[in-house]
Amino acid sequence: MYLVKYIVIFDFACTGIDNIAEAITLLELNNWDLVAAINGVIPQENGILQSQANLFGPPNQSEAAEAATGVVAPPPSSSSSSSSPPSSSGSAFCPIIPSSRHIVERQPRMLNFRVEYRQRSIELVLEEGSTVGEIKQILETELGVPVSKMQLKGWKSGDVSDSTVLRSLHLPKNNSLYVLTPDIAPTASTSQNRYGDIHPMFFIGSLEAASQEAFYGKARDRKLLAIYLHNDESVLSNVFCSQMMCADSIVSYLSQNFITWAWDVTKEANKARLLTMCTRHFGSVVAQTIRTYKTDQFPLLLIVMGKRTSNEVLNVIQGNSTVDELMMRLMGAMEIFTAQQQEDIKDEDEREAREMVKREQDEAYRLSLEADRKKREAQEREEAEQVRLEQMRKEQEEEKEAIRLSLEQALPPEPDDEPGEQISKLRIRTPSGEFLERRFLGSCKLQVLFDFVASKGYPFDEFKLLTTFPRRNITQLDPGSTLLEAKLFPQETLFLEAKE
Repeated sequence: MYLVKYIVIFDFACTGIDNIAEAITLLELNNWDLVAAINGVIPQENGILQSQANLFGPPNQSEAAEAATGVVAPPPSSSSSSSSPPSSSGSAFCPIIPSSRHIVERQPRMLNFRVEYRQRSIELVLEEGSTVGEIKQILETELGVPVSKMQLKGWKSGDVSDSTVLRSLHLPKNNSLYVLTPDIAPTASTSQNRYGDIHPMFFIGSLEAASQEAFYGKARDRKLLAIYLHNDESVLSNVFCSQMMCADSIVSYLSQNFITWAWDVTKEANKARLLTMCTRHFGSVVAQTIRTYKTDQFPLLLIVMGKRTSNEVLNVIQGNSTVDELMMRLMGAMEIFTAQQQEDIKDEDEREAREMVKREQDEAYRLSLEADRKKREAQEREEAEQVRLEQMRKEQEEEKEAIRLSLEQALPPEPDDEPGEQISKLRIRTPSGEFLERRFLGSCKLQVLFDFVASKGYPFDEFKLLTTFPRRNITQLDPGSTLLEAKLFPQETLFLEAKE
């Protein structure tokens, strides 16, 4: 395994990074994926190359132990690193084809977490099958902070729930998180500063979170990002921190106009992590610029402005600056930022105005469509009701017609006017002024008279049959009585009247 890692470190030299510790740190951050580490330092123009981690064959027993414990084996000794690197034409660079004899049972992948909380830093190693809630439970024990008051930030995918499984987040091997406790006030011990009580308010969180806070809000709320890079080995650090960074005017100006984020590059591992972050967020040029500064030129204060397409480093302020020089350069950066911010505010206001007009037009169109829909539905209901009523009317008329025809067919034949027969001649005036005339046998029942009137379209339940003088309502008589008994003989004039 040491030979494989040595080869990977040697190949990593193509990036121009000569510091072995920095190279190892960058490779560990990318889980020893050579191509991913190179892409993190020198981004490819045509996208990220496919990983070639499997070129070196399956893991041996020591590699499996690393995966199980989460502890990375130490890099090669200085003696081995000083020896000449193997030739690129040697067999060490040939792919090893896995065989069934070399297959090792897959061990659970372990993830490393560095969790920052105020002045404390907690190192955790968990299986990727663990949940976010399990991290919080461990932190509750370590920090003494209840899970209910703890906000765990720094996830690449944004806020996650306690039940989220780490595997689903597709995390790298090494991760940095931070804890926020807005409901818990800082104690005196956590707020102490070795350079004095007056100091800038540093953003607690990752560089990515600080960038989001500074650059990606509404245009009026955006700020410049000030990245303070500290190095304890520089003779300028103590003076710069105590006299410049802790000066009232600088602290006030930074707090009003900047999001200030700090990182300690005293250790090479920390510096390597910073270079990886800067490459990811600002490009390889910024990382290369930081590499050019020597230890005695630190501390550095990078002033970064967020732009529409990329982030731009406006200024790099070195540790040998005076308070006046520092203030002037901060104010110069603010002038550039303010001009850009005003353009962004104008563009944002115009865009919001256009979007407001569009929303109003869309709402008016929606209301118009809704009104048309309701009108159409009402019209359809009305038409359906008319169709229903027309159908009912038609059915009623058909029913009445069927009843009329059946009554007409059931009527006895009209008798002839022959001597010796008791014939009753009836003349009936309709509401329209027309007259119905017919002869009936005097022995006919009144029901026959009612059926005759109904067969002409004047049903018994809608019309009443009256005599002229004296006025009598014939329909109130017994339908079984005869015309003779009803005194409708030998002739009578009747009239029809609609019932009320």
